[in-house]
Amino acid sequence: MKSSSHELIASALAWTKSCGYSVKMDHLACSSKTEQRWQCPDSSWVKINVDGSVSKNNTKVAIGGVVLNSDGEWLMGFNMVTGWMRYSRLKHERLLKG
Repeated sequence: MKSSSHELIASALAWTKSCGYSVKMDHLACSSKTEQRWQCPDSSWVKINVDGSVSKNNTKVAIGGVVLNSDGEWLMGFNMVTGWMRYSRLKHERLLKG
């Protein structure tokens, strides 16, 4: 099943949003360390890396991502910092506009 970049980013944003509502942010802490190395996608493919975070008091949301080619070269990226309520309203509009 193929997914568009918009669907992949929307999925990551939905996960970030769900964490904000279901987890008490003031109790979050990293208790383990995992070492990973970035791996290039196959030739003629791109890799989309997306990350997001929510402030402890749930007032700010930051999201960002990059698109890299099979040589690990940057093709494009995006970032956004906004308030939680504004984020909820604008997330789909921003994704569709790129």
